[in-house]
Amino acid sequence: MSAIAAARAWLRRMAAAAPSAWHYDAVFRWSAIGASAALVLFVLRLADSPAPNRSSPVPATSVPTSLGPSYGAAAGSSSVPPIATTVPKIAPGRSLDGVAIAPAPERDPFGTIPSATHP
Repeated sequence: MSAIAAARAWLRRMAAAAPSAWHYDAVFRWSAIGASAALVLFVLRLADSPAPNRSSPVPATSVPTSLGPSYGAAAGSSSVPPIATTVPKIAPGRSLDGVAIAPAPERDPFGTIPSATHP
């Protein structure tokens, strides 16, 4: 059986199953409605866009041609903050150098309701 014949047979089976799926399967029904609406909107959008490059109403004089170092900042000042050379902190006064990674305890009580025997 050629690939074309196999594809035709598969499409026939799917077409024969579609009415039953439409009647009994709400997910299929709403998916088909959504796909149809998307196809209609896609076709209408393609038909509506004869001119892809529309002119902008913004005047060209208000847009700078190049963004130099003085754009948006005072002359002589730098808008980039200096890079810190300190060691990153996990909490105030505690660096990541001394952190030891250990496995979790056998029974982690996090997220469980305490039993009545616990005080």
